[in-house]
Amino acid sequence: MRIGIIGGGKVGTCLAEYVKPYLVGITAKSPQHAKQLAQSFGVSSCTNAELVERAEILLVTVPDRFISTVAADLAKEAAVAGKVFLHCSGSLGLEELSPLQQAGAHVGSLHPLQSFAGGATELAGVYMAVDGDELAQNAAQELAQLLGGHAFYVPAAERAAYHAAACICSNYAVAVEALAQQLMSRWLDDETAAWQALLPLFKGTAANLQNTTSPRTALTGPIARGDARTVAKHLAVLPPELVDIYCSLGLVTTSLAMTNGTIDKAAADQLTRLLQR
Repeated sequence: MRIGIIGGGKVGTCLAEYVKPYLVGITAKSPQHAKQLAQSFGVSSCTNAELVERAEILLVTVPDRFISTVAADLAKEAAVAGKVFLHCSGSLGLEELSPLQQAGAHVGSLHPLQSFAGGATELAGVYMAVDGDELAQNAAQELAQLLGGHAFYVPAAERAAYHAAACICSNYAVAVEALAQQLMSRWLDDETAAWQALLPLFKGTAANLQNTTSPRTALTGPIARGDARTVAKHLAVLPPELVDIYCSLGLVTTSLAMTNGTIDKAAADQLTRLLQR
């Protein structure tokens, strides 16, 4: 398997580390960066078109907005017929790669369900969404296995919903923690100290989530206990800009508590009346 990576950002460099024994080239936006990456991974520097000549499977790890441009350029400049191109976007279908498909390439996608925030990123055990024609899907599944992950099929029509689930899990969790930090910082010297105060609580919650097969069963707190009095106190003192967010999350939490059986319908109705704005 000869693998080439088009895009030297966080995702591309992470994947390059995992497939290093099979890597024949990696490119980047600027020639200087591409040269540095090539030296780092022990491969010779090349252009995107030259990389197509070397590789059998090409991972397109450029930002989503550039995928269609890269595909169109390669379809014009390189001999792409018979090659496999896999983009690594979570939200896009295969239409971005259509110029390559029309030129005879096999196209698909491979998206590790993981956060790439820079530095070493763990891929062992990570689920990876795949799509594409038969040959491209087979290549994506083989790559997922090589990366230590678990391949699963997500069709193009459902990629947006799949990506929304990922964003809720990762991005919105970060947003909620940032809001908690903002509120906590009024009693500490700065936001750094506020996050250090909250971090053990976050880690404890993460540990509880890691030890369950259903996130809802890790629910604790006043809504899980049906403590409407405490919730009312929260609403009375929260900054106005946080009230709507608190209420929206509170209504979801009330539903989870009902499903868990920790509150009855009467308690749920009381909480719902408090939280509906």
